[in-house]
Amino acid sequence: MEYKLPIGVNIDLETGVIPGAKKLVRRLSNLKGYFQDEDAYNELLKEDPVVYEVYAVEQEEKDGDLNFATTVLYPGKVGKEFFFTKGHFHAKADRAEIYYGIKGKGGMLLQTPEGKAEWIPMGPGTVVYVPPYWAHRTVNTSDEPFIFLAIYPADAGHDYGSIAEKGFSKLVIEENGEVKVIDNPRWKE
Repeated sequence: MEYKLPIGVNIDLETGVIPGAKKLVRRLSNLKGYFQDEDAYNELLKEDPVVYEVYAVEQEEKDGDLNFATTVLYPGKVGKEFFFTKGHFHAKADRAEIYYGIKGKGGMLLQTPEGKAEWIPMGPGTVVYVPPYWAHRTVNTSDEPFIFLAIYPADAGHDYGSIAEKGFSKLVIEENGEVKVIDNPRWKE
């Protein structure tokens, strides 16, 4: 039997960067159709800010292995809606995931395929367990970068299409200086 070698990496806890990791950058233009306020989206799109960056250490997609990644989710809003990650189900829906808050404040919006939603606030030291079959999206509710670590099965895959098509049943907005989770009027059951 040939054994895979163990690895160790250092995460810069101030910036979220994992040196040598695969980097993915998502700009506002990569999130067309995701935000509720289309006028505010189109206005902010003129600047096309970076919404988040992912630093991933990925293994071969096989059963029993793990990937891990940090995400740096920048502060900002489109209208009243806080910046968020695209959100996804796992392509292999029976796979779970763990998130660990490193820096900043935000939360995890989770949803079943039928639209039952849960909101879990996150900060440094918060661990969120994402059960199998739940879509999940992180949201930055602060004025500084929200940095977190995700650990997930290497064969889980990402189903972004379901979210792009239907969205989440809830929106996370700022209203009168407070974080509120409200119904998404555009959600498609």
